[in-house]
Amino acid sequence: PLADDVDLEAIAEETYGFSGAHLESLANEAAILALRSSDDQVRMAHFREAIDKVIMGEKLDRRPSQDQLWRIAVHEIGHAMLGEMVRPGSVSSIAITSRGDALGYVRNSPGDDMYLYTKEYLEDQIKICLAGCVAEELVCGSRSTGATEDFNQAFRLVSKMVDAGMSELGIINRDDAPGAVYSRTVTKIISQQENLARQMLARRKRQIKAASTELVRRERISGDELRRLLSAGRTSSVSRSPRSLKAARDTA
Repeated sequence: PLADDVDLEAIAEETYGFSGAHLESLANEAAILALRSSDDQVRMAHFREAIDKVIMGEKLDRRPSQDQLWRIAVHEIGHAMLGEMVRPGSVSSIAITSRGDALGYVRNSPGDDMYLYTKEYLEDQIKICLAGCVAEELVCGSRSTGATEDFNQAFRLVSKMVDAGMSELGIINRDDAPGAVYSRTVTKIISQQENLARQMLARRKRQIKAASTELVRRERISGDELRRLLSAGRTSSVSRSPRSLKAARDTA
C-alpha cells in the first residue's frame, strides 16, 4: 500500500515523458526499495529514489572522502541555488550519490517543451552551468576538475548564442568568421556570465554553506527543502556539520 506522504501529482510531474514501461519499472523499483527497508508501505522517499535510478542509473559503490563530499555538495548546491534564482521552483532534488559518471547531480522539474530559446534564457543556462565551480571558489577557495563537463556545456550554449546572432558580432557565418575573433567572443560571454554568477552567489555564501551541510548529512534533499533553507536565510535551523567538515568550511 501507498503511504500517506506519497504525492502522485508530484510523481506525475517528475516523470513527465516516461513511457508506460518506465512507469511500470518505477512502481516496481519503489516497491522493492520499500521491501528492502522492511517498510510495510511504499513511501515518497522510495519513489524519489526509484525515479533517480530510472533516470540516472544504479548507485555506485565508490565513496569519496568527507572533504570531497563537502566540495561535491557545495558544487551541486551552487548549480541548484543559481537555478532557483533565475527560475524559482525549478529544482526537484539535489543528491551527492554516485550514479553513472556523476558524483552528484541536480534534477529539475520538467517544464514546458521549448523549441525556441531567447538570449536571456541561454545566458541564465550558462550561469547555471558555471555556478558549480563559482560556488567551489567562494566556499572552498578553489575549483576542481568536477566542473569540466559544466564548462563543455557552457561553451555549447555560448556557441549557440553566437551562431544565432545574439553576440556583439551580430549575424555571422561561423565558417567565414576569423577563428580568433570567434574564440574571443565566446570567451568574453563566458567571462561575463561567470562574473554575474559570482555576484549572485556571493550574496548567498552563508546559505550555500547551510544547504551544503544538510546535503552532506543526508546525501539527498528535495527542491522544497532547498527552498526552505534558502528562504530561512540563516544556518541556525540546519544541523551542525560533521567535525571532519569543519576545517573545509573554516577556510572559506
